[in-house]
Amino acid sequence: MILRATGLIFGFLLAAQASLAADLRIMAEDASEPFSRADGTGYANDILRAAFHAAGVDVTFDVVPYARCKKSLEQAKTPACFSMSWQKEFEGIIAFSEAPIFEVYADVFQSKRAPLKFSAARDLGKGAVLGIVNEYEYPESLYGLAKNGVVLERGVNEQANLKMLARGRLDAAVVMTSDFERPLQRARDAGVDAAVTYAFRSGTMKSYVGFSLKHPQGEWARQNFDAGYRMIVANGTKDRIRSQWMSKKPQQ
Repeated sequence: MILRATGLIFGFLLAAQASLAADLRIMAEDASEPFSRADGTGYANDILRAAFHAAGVDVTFDVVPYARCKKSLEQAKTPACFSMSWQKEFEGIIAFSEAPIFEVYADVFQSKRAPLKFSAARDLGKGAVLGIVNEYEYPESLYGLAKNGVVLERGVNEQANLKMLARGRLDAAVVMTSDFERPLQRARDAGVDAAVTYAFRSGTMKSYVGFSLKHPQGEWARQNFDAGYRMIVANGTKDRIRSQWMSKKPQQ
């Protein structure tokens, strides 16, 4: 009887450990329309839920500003953060998913009252103020502008930067756009489409899931996500999610 009870307890403990191992809590950005929203919805959120579900992992999200998401990952306080683009500073700290979950464009917006007189960011002159988002990743060519005397003004989010551009406090602003939205949708969402407009494109970025190399669940989470992502690509789930979000794209 004692041996049987001991066996039951041991089996229960193993089952409990397996259950815990299948639970994962990671961080998601709160202001990246339409990929990761403040309410926990978004295209990227749906992709991650589907991929982890396919791998048998129940995932939940802590929805936070991107700067906190990135810093927590760098400090190994969370197993994963999304969505991220590669920077040399991540080497030895963060591993990326084997495939990107979406692609974005680094588009430069200008003021209608003071339009830019050129068609490339490299032509921004010394002292020009370019709005970017704090802790976002951008093409290296944009970071290189600082060496030419361009001031990279780091704002809290893209809507705030577009509003500053409309008020004349920035000379230009970089907005990460995508195929999921109309070209001027971000300006409309910020309520400044009468004052600012698209100027030109300054590069393309692929966005991945970042996994901590030091957090106990980091590598386990990466392997499960990659396995699950391959499954949802193969069975068409990823395409269905994309179609659902593309159907929400404003028509005008």
